[in-house]
Amino acid sequence: MSPRNTEGWTNAIASFHSCPTAFLSAYGASDGFVAELLQELHNEKLGEPVKVSMLSLLLEYPTLLCPDAKAGQEAAASLLSLFAQLGSSPKLLSLRCQLLFATGTVLLATEAFGEGCPTSHEYLSLLFHLASDLNDRHGGLAERPLRVAACECLREVECCHPGLLSRRLETLRSLQQQEASPAHQGYTLLYSLALRNAVLLLAQRGQGTLGELLAGSEGLVWGATKELGDLPLATIDQLLLMPSSKDLKELKSVVSALLDSSYLLSSAAQSHLLWHLAQAVSVVRTQSPAIFKAQLVRLFGTADVALLHAILQLKSLFTDSLFTAEDEAFLLRRLVGMAQHPALPAPVKLFHLDCLLHFPENRPLGSGTEEGLPVLLTPRTISGLFPSLFQDQGTVLARLNLLCLVCMETEGPAAEQGVGYLLEHVLALGGLVAGRGGQEASRLFFRAVFIFSRYFGSRAQPMAELTRCLLDLYRQNCALAPNVINLLDEAWAVLEEPSWAGSFAHALQELIVGLPLQEKELSWHLKVLARLAKEKDIPQRSTMRFLRQLVALDQLGDWRSGQILLSVCHNLMQLHPLPAPSQLADLLQAVSLCHVDVDVRDRARFYYTLLTSLSDEKLGAVLAPQGPVKARTLSSSIVADSESFVASLTVHPAERAPMRLERVGKSSEMSEASHPEQDVDSYCQWLLESGPPAQLNLTYRLVHLGPPSPPCDLLLCVVLHFVCSDRHYEPVPELCVPCLSAQCPPQTVTLTLQPRCPYPTRVNVFAVYTTQKGLTHCSQLEPLEVAFPDLFLPLMLPAWPPEKRRQLFDALWCQLHPDNNDTCAESLICWPVPPPSLGRLVQDHFARYILAEQPGSYEMGMSLPPQYHILLRVQSVKDTARVSIRTDNWKLLPSLNSYLQDLVEAR
Repeated sequence: MSPRNTEGWTNAIASFHSCPTAFLSAYGASDGFVAELLQELHNEKLGEPVKVSMLSLLLEYPTLLCPDAKAGQEAAASLLSLFAQLGSSPKLLSLRCQLLFATGTVLLATEAFGEGCPTSHEYLSLLFHLASDLNDRHGGLAERPLRVAACECLREVECCHPGLLSRRLETLRSLQQQEASPAHQGYTLLYSLALRNAVLLLAQRGQGTLGELLAGSEGLVWGATKELGDLPLATIDQLLLMPSSKDLKELKSVVSALLDSSYLLSSAAQSHLLWHLAQAVSVVRTQSPAIFKAQLVRLFGTADVALLHAILQLKSLFTDSLFTAEDEAFLLRRLVGMAQHPALPAPVKLFHLDCLLHFPENRPLGSGTEEGLPVLLTPRTISGLFPSLFQDQGTVLARLNLLCLVCMETEGPAAEQGVGYLLEHVLALGGLVAGRGGQEASRLFFRAVFIFSRYFGSRAQPMAELTRCLLDLYRQNCALAPNVINLLDEAWAVLEEPSWAGSFAHALQELIVGLPLQEKELSWHLKVLARLAKEKDIPQRSTMRFLRQLVALDQLGDWRSGQILLSVCHNLMQLHPLPAPSQLADLLQAVSLCHVDVDVRDRARFYYTLLTSLSDEKLGAVLAPQGPVKARTLSSSIVADSESFVASLTVHPAERAPMRLERVGKSSEMSEASHPEQDVDSYCQWLLESGPPAQLNLTYRLVHLGPPSPPCDLLLCVVLHFVCSDRHYEPVPELCVPCLSAQCPPQTVTLTLQPRCPYPTRVNVFAVYTTQKGLTHCSQLEPLEVAFPDLFLPLMLPAWPPEKRRQLFDALWCQLHPDNNDTCAESLICWPVPPPSLGRLVQDHFARYILAEQPGSYEMGMSLPPQYHILLRVQSVKDTARVSIRTDNWKLLPSLNSYLQDLVEAR
């Protein structure tokens, strides 16, 4: 494959992002594409933006492009060599930063990073070298982003390999103290993370002292990751470190200095710093958490989400050893106030509501992992959080959930009054649904019903009102059946006492069987009954009576209603014991004889055969979604045959395709409506005017490649599925070939492409076919290459004499002048071709497109789908041919110039 230019790489990157696996499959192998990508990154002709986009593929899909550690190490080594090649050019600063990120991502994601990897040592040495240029002394202000990137890369390495830098704390501390530029934040976060991991590692290992750890300046701890890993908070609480008073004083000095300067950092950076230092201090049991008290005083009044989250993290870690009861009450009041503050956006208010549900109390009663209610939170304190009909869905549901929890766990008249208010609110949401509020109102109402039923499902009076509301809504609009079914599914799965779900389901069943039959509502009713038929605790007599009524009145509906009706029967047949088996058999027999659709009749007849031939146990095993589960059930011939039945319905992948598509000739003529002969100007206007998009028809032979012996000598029902590797083409229709035999001539098929833009592409081909054994296979064929000249189509011309054809070319040439239209463009290239060879070159490649010719001069025109044109005027000047180009799509010039140059180079 020839090297891609800037446009080629832009298209390839876009195609990769649209479907990475399909792109690599069409390319052949990921290692080949990665090799090309790494090679082209060294190409000086490609600009920096394109190379940054190419590196984004390694950043987003490292394991897909480098599937193993060896490939990752090789790719990282190539990236480091490119970084060294670029030098210190400030113009390529963005590319150099991305190279650092890509190298670290590839090494870490592919697990190539380790002590035995030379590239890892080279990468770390480079990062430390870049980070050591403090205060822009050597590289200057322009190199500061590179130092920040190096600190970020070191922090990423330490995150993925905790404890790796635990012997470099003195070095990192020195860098952090000396750095005075805005890059100070990166150095601080790097040191705090390394300090946290080093203290945890020391507490876990118990080897060495804290003073030695803080003074370390050499070496790396490569094996620390296996010991430390990603420790959960519960495990960190069990770690214990008892340093000497001297070491403790040194640690306190370091932590205090970091905290005192933390206000210089951004909110997110302060949150990270506080959490890292809090975890380190929590392990050192002789150090009081009061060291954070000054920071809490500063941050208690913050409205920043990141800082508030940091405070709650500290409270969860230190509880009453750092926070007093007054602090806890203040935080709760603060969260309640911020959750209803009108100036805050909805997502921030939802965050504060979630903090209330997971508030870390000083003396928690539960585990803290699930939603819980703080003791100090009462109906009176959160009265301002009552939901409103004018709020967004997320706010309404979150507030409803919180208030339901408060009212459920609180006793007294205030709580009972609150339950009444919440029920009225849910019923008001139902009123919006009754008023045709649309899908949004329906979803909001049913979610609110589920939340209310989670907490008050055992209370008879409010749930009875809610049931009546649901039944009224279904009676008015049975299209709410999917919402009702989903509500029942969730209620049965989640509620600790699903008694309300059962009573509501029974009431709904009685409502449906009592409604007058209407054909347009039948499918909705049957869907609900099919779901209710799965529950053994619900009597099914009403359902059977309803189905018999449908048969008696001959209201079985169309194919859709018939299939849903049989789903009801299917679910009834799985119940133990079977409800009225004789009546169910009569029903299935009647459907198999009376229904208008043959598919429904066949399925009903199959169910009737199963019902009348198998015992209840075997019938349940056959109809179960997971298939037969008992060995002795296979004694039934029907179940024994099910294995081959399943195999025949399964599409089996085949490694090697038994067929191939071979190109036949050139593309066909463009199918356009004929135009009556007129003068040259009107015909020129007709050629250029907008019409229906032209199609590209490519002819191929489908050649049989499989063995000439059974079962692959005859392939039946061959379906070819085509997928273009980019988005410049409309979806390609499938091609069907009834049979493909090894003893018969190859079949000829025509591939129809509808380009959106006339660019070359690669078409991936997948074939689905059936062998003589009755098994269906799927395999991938060799991809089809659609080159740029394949898009050329001759202009539709009348049988004009040469002089009139020359006039038409001149008219087209004037129309495509760049001054006439912004999309038109012209270009000029030269062919080093003498006159004798020029004629052969033109006749070999452009004979179909010649409009006029004279000795040493050729005028050619071609159209490109969907509605673009190219004009070429070739003139011989001594031993060189001058090729003038005009087109009505300037984006075609790079591909056209490349194609014309390749023609000469191929000679």
